[in-house]
Amino acid sequence: MYKHFFSLSAFTALSHFSRIILTLFLARLISTEQFGTFAALLALCEILLLPASMGFSSSLMRLSHPLFKNQQHDLLQGLKHTYLAASCLFGVLFVACVVTIFTHISPHQSAKEHVFYLLLIVPIGAVMQSQAAFLIALNKTKLGLLTQQCLFELLTTAFCLLVVLFLKELSLEVICQLLFAALLCVVVYQYWLIKPLLLATPASYKTKSWCKYSLIMLASGAGTVIVAKLDVLLVHHWFGATGVSVFFPAIVIAGLLTILANAASQYLKPILLSEQANDQQIVELMRLLWRVNTIAIIFLLLLAHPLLYLYGEKQLEEGHHLLIILLIGQLLLPARVLASNIIKLRGNPLHNLYILLAATSITLLLASWLKNDYGITGVAVTFSIGFALGALSRISLVLFKMNTPVALLLGNNIQSDK
Repeated sequence: MYKHFFSLSAFTALSHFSRIILTLFLARLISTEQFGTFAALLALCEILLLPASMGFSSSLMRLSHPLFKNQQHDLLQGLKHTYLAASCLFGVLFVACVVTIFTHISPHQSAKEHVFYLLLIVPIGAVMQSQAAFLIALNKTKLGLLTQQCLFELLTTAFCLLVVLFLKELSLEVICQLLFAALLCVVVYQYWLIKPLLLATPASYKTKSWCKYSLIMLASGAGTVIVAKLDVLLVHHWFGATGVSVFFPAIVIAGLLTILANAASQYLKPILLSEQANDQQIVELMRLLWRVNTIAIIFLLLLAHPLLYLYGEKQLEEGHHLLIILLIGQLLLPARVLASNIIKLRGNPLHNLYILLAATSITLLLASWLKNDYGITGVAVTFSIGFALGALSRISLVLFKMNTPVALLLGNNIQSDK
């Protein structure tokens, strides 16, 4: 179990380290205003990816894994065509609507001028996310994780480096163009990887049932993505690009904890989907996850100043306070990971949505109240509280409604607990 978990952790870590490399590189090469705008556009882009794929980037694991196990390659071919069409057609229309609304409500001119690049970036990014999920379902987990985010960010960094070396100047417009080029390269590579995994059979379709289930997963998962990125967008709206340039490095560093969470989710999915789930495996994983998560939080707290200094943080003390608040909010992360996956894979995925709507509503009300007196720090506090509230709500649901043993969440021996 340890070998499998840490092997997955290594690949999920690549996605986060590639994000650090890209953001560190850009923070040093472009102005504070441009970096803040880039961070806000990146957050908006990541919010739009799941709905732009019409939910398929979230549902493909559950839809395609049984088909692959039963060697139903005709349906796998049809499913591939369906998610490609959904991302290209629905994704473009959806993003066009969001971009139009954003240009009317955003008070920041730089963001308005560059948001139109999302019409190119988001649909192709949705295809990339869907194909990465498809690769994971086809038992190419490591390749799926590698191409889910890491590869395109490293390619973008490399492209930006080449531009700087040859043109000596890097603008936000050029960065957006390079992001699209990197995404296109990764999507072509993924398609080339998927092609030999499927037998050359005529495609069969269950479009109605696939789309229905994907829309349910979209409703369940979209809230998670929105809440994860909403803080950056709110800071941009309330405090401008300069505020984001202080807040975003703390978000990226605190996001390192999701390396463990993502690896645990990948490990848990096949276990929870199995008809004969091995609870002892889950107990061992949770025991490890609680320990490693706590150690990681302490480690990041000790390294907070040096890590922020790498970004050239001009308001180091404020950034340090924000990072501490965000890290404390992640103490319940292990229990949240398991509870969320149990709800998604064994229960009603819409329950995740209901919890998110309630927790987000409380968070937004609290943030709008505290921002006037406490500024960005107040926003960080409210989102940490919102994360803890959402985690406790999920834990309560799986304990009392789904009769999950508390020992499973805590990583204790189930037999001795009984």
